[in-house]
Amino acid sequence: MSLQEKITAKREELHDLRQLKKFTGLLAVQLEQIEAKLDTMADGAESVALILSNWQNVMNSVSLASLGLLKHANKDYDETPPLPECLVRISLDKDKEEDN
Repeated sequence: MSLQEKITAKREELHDLRQLKKFTGLLAVQLEQIEAKLDTMADGAESVALILSNWQNVMNSVSLASLGLLKHANKDYDETPPLPECLVRISLDKDKEEDN
């Protein structure tokens, strides 16, 4: 192998190494972006898990409020349909002002 052939081979090797370095850098950036997206997805999954863990309590509360409708007779529905029981009672500042 002549000196010129060795130089040409080394230049090609250098070119390939530079390409490898470039693509490795791009891969590192993409992996960092994926990491950030996975963190966001993990936070979202935790929020969904929290909501779903409370869902049974919500359904039980709605069911209890709806049980109050069972005590009404058919005639109670003639004028206006009865409403379910209130789940939460909150006093409003407006009500306090009217009492004074």
